[in-house]
Amino acid sequence: MSYEGYVQYLCKNGHHHELDCMCDDLKKCLTCNEPIVWRNGVDITNGSFDIIDGKEVRIDGYVELKIKSQRKCEHCNSILETIYEIPKQEEK
Repeated sequence: MSYEGYVQYLCKNGHHHELDCMCDDLKKCLTCNEPIVWRNGVDITNGSFDIIDGKEVRIDGYVELKIKSQRKCEHCNSILETIYEIPKQEEK
């Protein structure tokens, strides 16, 4: 059996990265070199969505991250940096 997927990462400053699951486990942020404090595996082996009770539902474990702040270019208004809120860990 094969596994396809990727990992969502956030560093302590809220920088977001996504790497293929076959890459090395990210320990430090690629933007600021601070430690990674949150990670989430996204399994796309059997697709990302399924139809449940007539509705399209995510089945891959992806977490929609909440934006904490964004820094924009003062000239063209393009987004230069996005900082995300670090999700609280769910107790299992």
